[in-house]
Order: sequence, then C-alpha cells, then structure tokens
Amino acid sequence: MLTWAALIASLAFVVLVVATIPVLLQILRTARAAEHTLVAAEREVRPLATQMQALLQEHRDLAQQATRDLRRFEALAQQGQEVLRGVTRFTGVLGSLGTVGKVIGIAQGFRKGVDGCIRRLSRRRGT
Repeated sequence: MLTWAALIASLAFVVLVVATIPVLLQILRTARAAEHTLVAAEREVRPLATQMQALLQEHRDLAQQATRDLRRFEALAQQGQEVLRGVTRFTGVLGSLGTVGKVIGIAQGFRKGVDGCIRRLSRRRGT
C-alpha cells in the first residue's frame, strides 16, 4: 500500500509540475513584454524629460528677463512721475505768474483810472 501511496504522490507531483510549467512560461513572456514596454517607454520619456528641462530653463530665463524689464519700467515710471511733478510745479508757477500779471494789469488800470480822474479834477479846478 505504501508503494501505491508513493506512486500516487509521485503522479500528483508530476501533474503539478506539468500544470506549473505553462504558468511559469506565461510569467516569463509577461516579464519580457513588460521589459520591452519599459524600454520603449524609457526611449520616449528620456527625450521628453530633456525637452522638459530645457523648457523649464527657458521659463526661468523668461521670468528673470520679465523681472528685469519690470524693474526698468518701474524706474522709468518713477522718473516720469518726477518729471510730471516738475511740470506740475512749473505750471503752478506759471499760473501764479498769470495771476500776478492780472493783478498788476488791474493795478495799472486802476492807477491810470485814478490818474485820469485826478487830471480831470485838476483841469476843472484850474479852469
């Protein structure tokens, strides 16, 4: 009976090995396919990664250039603001000169008017 049990165990082991061989072969084929897929993906991703790094560097450079340009524009805007302040002061001075000129003109007109009245009065007294 022991021989039959050993024979049945051996037969079961052979069936197990025969059933396992296709599974192991399929695992091997799957591993090879996965390797080919990974190699192809690596071939495609490597240039993309290089391009991405170049684009990131270009982005950094553009951002730095934009920052420099904004600083220059800010300096120009401040200079323009100073010029406008000067123009405002100048126009204020010109405006006050215009007001002074008007006051002087009114004063001269008033003086001429008073002189004319005095002449008339002196003519009337003298005649």
